[in-house]
Amino acid sequence: MIAAGTSKATGRPFNIAVAFEANGGQGRAIAQNTFHHFADYNWDTRFGAPSFVDEPPGNAMMREPAALADVHRYVRNVALWLGGKDP
Repeated sequence: MIAAGTSKATGRPFNIAVAFEANGGQGRAIAQNTFHHFADYNWDTRFGAPSFVDEPPGNAMMREPAALADVHRYVRNVALWLGGKDP
């Protein structure tokens, strides 16, 4: 584990996703405390929830296809940026 936080709402601890580009200490990095946005379940709740999810599923992505397109664009941009390419 590199980093963790604590929810101000529930007091529960959570991990923070961190990625570094190895380049002699000069590489790119990103820290994302909402790593769950990268999970398939958040993109399409029809896949079912992971065992640690105890909240009822939402339907925002199904109601708003543009929101899902925005998430896909964000993930693509992060991957390209970490890979040293312009998004």
